[in-house]
Amino acid sequence: MAATMPRGGYLAVGLGMNLLLGTAYSWSVIKDALIREFGAAGADDFTALLPFAAAMAMFAVGMVLAGRLVDRHGPRRVAVAGAVVFSAGYMLSSLMDRTPWPILTLTLVYGGLVGLGTGFGYNPTIATAVRWFPVRKGLASGIVVMGVGLSPVVTAPLASYLIGRTNVPTTFLLLGILFFVILVPLSLLLRFPPDGWEPPAELVARTRHAWKPEAEVDTRTMLRSPLFWSAWSIYVMGATVGFMVIGNAHTIAMQVGSATDELATAAVMVLAVFNSAGRPLFGRVADVWTPRRTLLLMSLALLGAMALLSVARDVVGVLVGVAVAGIIFGGFLAVMPALSTLYFGVRHSAANYGALFTAFGIGNVIALFAGGWIRTATNSFVGAFYVGMALSAIGILISLGVRPPRTQRAIAPG
Repeated sequence: MAATMPRGGYLAVGLGMNLLLGTAYSWSVIKDALIREFGAAGADDFTALLPFAAAMAMFAVGMVLAGRLVDRHGPRRVAVAGAVVFSAGYMLSSLMDRTPWPILTLTLVYGGLVGLGTGFGYNPTIATAVRWFPVRKGLASGIVVMGVGLSPVVTAPLASYLIGRTNVPTTFLLLGILFFVILVPLSLLLRFPPDGWEPPAELVARTRHAWKPEAEVDTRTMLRSPLFWSAWSIYVMGATVGFMVIGNAHTIAMQVGSATDELATAAVMVLAVFNSAGRPLFGRVADVWTPRRTLLLMSLALLGAMALLSVARDVVGVLVGVAVAGIIFGGFLAVMPALSTLYFGVRHSAANYGALFTAFGIGNVIALFAGGWIRTATNSFVGAFYVGMALSAIGILISLGVRPPRTQRAIAPG
């Protein structure tokens, strides 16, 4: 089937896989249930975020490791391995209540296996998409990664329903079985085009519309560039603020906006929709405006979102703030690959973006303290929103200096 499937089918397969692989973005629903069911075992606003934080950190690690394996073994084997590890992480997480330390167990099992499996499943979907659509790489990758952002639209209500009918451990088991049954068959469909394959309709379009990178820079040289560290720092700050909202969206809606459980779940879904929309939207803006101007615009918008959340007192204000934070967070995941390719080239793009993507994991770890810890210590999210405002302001200043180094062409290896 994979050999004869129309190339658009690979986008559908990648989108479908990422709808499930992005279930971690529904964590705020699970987090609140963890606090209710395991509060006596130490689950609070801070500790209940540890499994999510560990999963996002391991997601970054999985992305880096999978990049080399996909180039060597193709997308199918890596994606199947990711599907198995991801599903096993959920199923084994159901054993958390059988240990003396349920939150620690969940952090190690869910964080390690689900996070690593996400990276191993996510990477092949992008690699497959851009090879089947060599001209419209941004559009193709944007379509498949939208699945991750849209995931909470499907998985947040599903998780909420299962938790309401059973409990958190049983929900993990049922989700793990479901993911295994769906992800493994989908992974088997992934395949690169055969050697020498060309899309005839795009042969002319390639010469008219394809842009050339500023230089071809290997990873070691890139790491010595001030531009890389400026972009990396902005990515850390954007990811920190985004994760701070994503990991706590359900709780923020209930505690800041006085929302019901149903409206709080809707806030998670609103965040998911805008998170997904931000990926193709800001990818296109970066093509027209350049990544530097786009990053400046995004940092300004993120500052506004944090300011709004800091003064919001009803569910409408919370929903607007969450929506803006979501669309900007999604934008970072589209703009940063474009920036990496534009300024550092395509020859080493997988390794280069892997290095830049470590900012995603670092931002998640910082968000753990900026969100859950501050909320626990101050009994309010306002302090975390102030931190988000400060990080956004720093991002604005740094983005003003993001431009290709003058000596880049000279230092770039041939």
